[in-house]
Amino acid sequence: MYNGIRKIEDVIDYIEENILNDINCDQLAAKMNLSVYEFRRIFAFIVGCPISEYIRRRRLSLAACEILKAENLDMRAISEKYGYSTQSAFIKAFGEQHGVPPTAYLKGKTDINLFTRPRFEMSVFGRESIPFDIIKSEAYYISGFSGVSVITDTCCCENVWSAFYEKKTDERLDSERIYVAYKNKGSNVLCNIGQRSDKELEGFDNMLIAGTKYACFKLNSVDDDFVNQKYSEILYEWLPSANLKINNLLPTVEVYPKDMSKDGFEWEIRIPIE
Repeated sequence: MYNGIRKIEDVIDYIEENILNDINCDQLAAKMNLSVYEFRRIFAFIVGCPISEYIRRRRLSLAACEILKAENLDMRAISEKYGYSTQSAFIKAFGEQHGVPPTAYLKGKTDINLFTRPRFEMSVFGRESIPFDIIKSEAYYISGFSGVSVITDTCCCENVWSAFYEKKTDERLDSERIYVAYKNKGSNVLCNIGQRSDKELEGFDNMLIAGTKYACFKLNSVDDDFVNQKYSEILYEWLPSANLKINNLLPTVEVYPKDMSKDGFEWEIRIPIE
């Protein structure tokens, strides 16, 4: 896990150094040698909030510090400096985080509500028995529905899931298991949800999954915090402990049962390995 902590610290350093610039999520993911999907989950688990929220709250904290120190302040200039196209948008966001408008800081009538950068301490874990399997898969297609998920929170691809369930009555998608693949699409995630198929299915989006080996981990919960934690443990504890290296050129695949209406259903996280 130490390697993961060191990498997340490098990401935090990069964000702080570029806090006034456009910050590209796929560049941050690359610094941690992860897909955007994996990076988003792990960042939220380790830091305690989604990447977009972290950047927004840090910018608004620094803006409050600058306003407090200013003698003559151009509100339009500071709005633009911290990434807001209009003063009204900046004032609204500022009030939502700090509970008061920027003018309260200008008049020195309130203390700074500072959202600080995280500090990490090393703890020793391990010696845990982790059941997982390694399977070799031939190339196949995931045929169903695809879409791009914008990185805004810890949820992913609701629009694609909705499209899938609206058309799941199509007999060609009548499979016992649902396959979901995630891969980078710029600074966002391209998600494909459907069934496994040996060939492309006409009328559906088809994502080719190249043949490779996968490390398969079985879970019984879809709670975001729990899944984020498991992704972090898989990528930074379990796979390194097994001397397995992730193949980042291929997408992560998740496999769900056809019936997800019951609590505690079993599903899989499949990480491509070299």
